[in-house]
Amino acid sequence: MVRNQMNEIEIVFRMQIKEYFKDKGTLIFHLCAVVLIGIVAPLFRMNDTVLLSGSILFPLTLLKQWTAISFAGEKEMKTIETLLSSPIKSRSLFYGKCMYCIVCSGVCYLSIFFLMLLVKIFTNEYFQINFWEWVGMLTLFIHILLTVTLIGVDRSITSEDIQTASSKLSLIFYPIYIYIVILFTLFTQHLMVATYLLSAVFLVVLVGFNSYFIFKKVKKMDRSYFCGVI
Repeated sequence: MVRNQMNEIEIVFRMQIKEYFKDKGTLIFHLCAVVLIGIVAPLFRMNDTVLLSGSILFPLTLLKQWTAISFAGEKEMKTIETLLSSPIKSRSLFYGKCMYCIVCSGVCYLSIFFLMLLVKIFTNEYFQINFWEWVGMLTLFIHILLTVTLIGVDRSITSEDIQTASSKLSLIFYPIYIYIVILFTLFTQHLMVATYLLSAVFLVVLVGFNSYFIFKKVKKMDRSYFCGVI
């Protein structure tokens, strides 16, 4: 049963990837943005707060767009009925869309960060961050991605169009944007105790929410949950 669900999730994920690569204009725009943030910004000697925040905020901005489109876009294109009439289980549809959003955002973040790192090395400069601090930052970012994706795709399900879904997501994203900027400001000011404490508290909250959503709310999703808002 688990294998069947994983296969269904993979099918949905592959469908989303194919749709993404069909839109050449959007793909080129995203690649140009990654190069601009990952290569050009470090060359202008921007401080670490701006660079590290930008490496996370841009993928989160794209994530907001992708999650809003996930199901609300299907409704606007009148393809939601076809999607729901498929034999793929409701939870697999949800997780497949979530996987697409998380993987694309993760690849975007890693591409930007490592481009920044290469530019720093080439110009004989370095981030004020060691390996384990970066691992901690990455762990926190992964949980932020997961939380935003779960909420975002869920809001997309309960929205009639992309604009409505995006408006709902703005209430979630703005506090996270502010939190990330504050976190990196504290870090670059070497206020490490405050940085670690703020990170730990936020991480505990994220883990708790993600656990509840995955083990409680998603299990209750069936076709009626999707059909009720069409």
